[in-house]
Amino acid sequence: MTLKIKDPELYRLIKSFLTNYLPDIRQKSRHTVQAYKDALNLYVLFLEKEKGIDMKDLSVSDFNQKNITAFLHWLQEVRKNESTTINQRLSHIKGFCRYIQKKDLLSFKTYSEICEIAEYKDTRITEFIWLSVEDVKIILSQPDTNKKTGIRDRFFLSLLYESGCRNDEILNLKLKNIILNRKGEPDVHIFGKGNKHRCTPLSKDIVPYFKEYCNLFHPEQGKNEDEFLFYTIRNGIKAQMSQDNVQRFMKKYEELAQSVKKDIPHLHPHLWRRTRAMHLYMAGVPLPLVSEWLGHSSMETTQIYAKATDEMKRQAQKKLEEKEDSVFKDDNAFKYANDETVLKKLAGLE
Repeated sequence: MTLKIKDPELYRLIKSFLTNYLPDIRQKSRHTVQAYKDALNLYVLFLEKEKGIDMKDLSVSDFNQKNITAFLHWLQEVRKNESTTINQRLSHIKGFCRYIQKKDLLSFKTYSEICEIAEYKDTRITEFIWLSVEDVKIILSQPDTNKKTGIRDRFFLSLLYESGCRNDEILNLKLKNIILNRKGEPDVHIFGKGNKHRCTPLSKDIVPYFKEYCNLFHPEQGKNEDEFLFYTIRNGIKAQMSQDNVQRFMKKYEELAQSVKKDIPHLHPHLWRRTRAMHLYMAGVPLPLVSEWLGHSSMETTQIYAKATDEMKRQAQKKLEEKEDSVFKDDNAFKYANDETVLKKLAGLE
């Protein structure tokens, strides 16, 4: 039985856009191509769930101002995305619409209307939210480590925090990208935006989580170093863990943590990245090194952490000074504040 597709030309152009135009013509990195793919997949999911349009019935007429505007609202209200994520999805959808307009599949009038859709206001500076050390401890204590998935989730969240990585950077990590040196100190090798490589030091506290995770999920660690660090199994086949999977277990631990401490905010991957940056900044790590740690392409991006209110900085610094806290244990001073070896490594001097 042949599946009847309503608009086969649209499907042909989607494939051409993702497999030829972006990587070959536009020379976009695989991370950028994946971001476009994610945006289109989410748009298809939205049309199916909210508009009742099955994937096989998708047509170019479904790419219009009304639907895309509703899609952005769905991202905000249903998926709880921040404005930065929503604007990124909008940019990618617009990019695809520009492509199909050039191919004479989308009318210039419809494309012009889509271009008029405004970005969502970025409120990160006026509503700058991050997790305290206490919050991180509470969240990391929620996974049930008597279960295999609990051990996985605890390690994933710990690595997300420790590394300051973007969510897609974590999901793209291979087993070989975490290396323990002769002293047992771990580094994570990340290939971020533009396929730029950076090496970020992790604390020894995360090593037991890493080893416990590998014993369960990578028992033949030396033989399968090119496997994705985090994966799921579908129909007996290993596949790279999806962002949706991360969102599902993060929502679970958000609710559990809020039952312990009501004011813990909505959890999403970028919040962990922001939290790591703020903890480093409060501990006295200079902004250029925070920028290096996060893999920012511009110092301007990192400046947002310096714009947090003086009161927030004062309270956070006081907490770190008084408690000398670590998110992993109670008797270890907050790391990296005065660790010259780590700072030199971040600066590329060691």
